[in-house]
Amino acid sequence: MSSDWAVWHAACQGHEASAVQLVRRLTPQAMGLARQLLPRWEDAEDAVQESFLRLWGAQPSDTRGAALATYFNTIVINRCKSWLVRRQELSTDPEQLAEWIDADSPREGSGESAVEALDAPRLQAAMLRLPARQRMALAMWAYADADVSQIARSLDIDANAAHQLLHRAKSALRRGLQETPS
Repeated sequence: MSSDWAVWHAACQGHEASAVQLVRRLTPQAMGLARQLLPRWEDAEDAVQESFLRLWGAQPSDTRGAALATYFNTIVINRCKSWLVRRQELSTDPEQLAEWIDADSPREGSGESAVEALDAPRLQAAMLRLPARQRMALAMWAYADADVSQIARSLDIDANAAHQLLHRAKSALRRGLQETPS
């Protein structure tokens, strides 16, 4: 949406109505994403607010044709990653990532609609039990409509590792939902 970029440029030049428009448009999805990645509501709000500050000060030279929402969600994800690293809940150690990727898990079965039919508290509880990297990949895929290449870029891993990580996250979520009482 090139119009979003035009609104962003206007907001960065001090046009208040443009800034308000972008905040209203980008906040719901960003909060949903941050809320899935961070355990406390207040932390998610802080991450989104910090992300807006970074968006206003950004000078994107190469967005690779990305929509503003995708660009902003990447900022949100990076803020959440920084928060998790500070809290030592996300390992950036490549060996730890490899361990998660290589962990045995059953093959994905059919029935994705089972996840969609869940109540929000049950899904939230199952998501929070996932390792941080899996939770992040799954939240990006489900809440920010990120594809494997976008997940790979955001997590600074190759596309194959991102694909495997997402697969493991979906499998772990299904197992966690089966273990969570209705």
